[in-house]
Amino acid sequence: MNAPKLTVDRLLSAPLPELLAEVGAELVDSTTGDDTTLGKIEGRPGAARLTMPTGRSDFERDTIARILVGKLHGAPLRPVPASLDVRTYGGTQ
Repeated sequence: MNAPKLTVDRLLSAPLPELLAEVGAELVDSTTGDDTTLGKIEGRPGAARLTMPTGRSDFERDTIARILVGKLHGAPLRPVPASLDVRTYGGTQ
């Protein structure tokens, strides 16, 4: 049996720790020192790591994590602003 598709409403309204547990993702800090990378997805739906540089505000971490989860699970999101330059690597959606 397949898990229900992630809805935009759920993506935007669930408490972040609950959302991450639900989709099988973990949010971890990266110490790469790359100030231009907002975050990245490693892995696949159900077993993914969302990494982002340290030093981001709680609001930025929450927002970026939700964008990454939405991208990972193919949630029908409007295109994000071009200034965010969302790229996909390694076979994720």
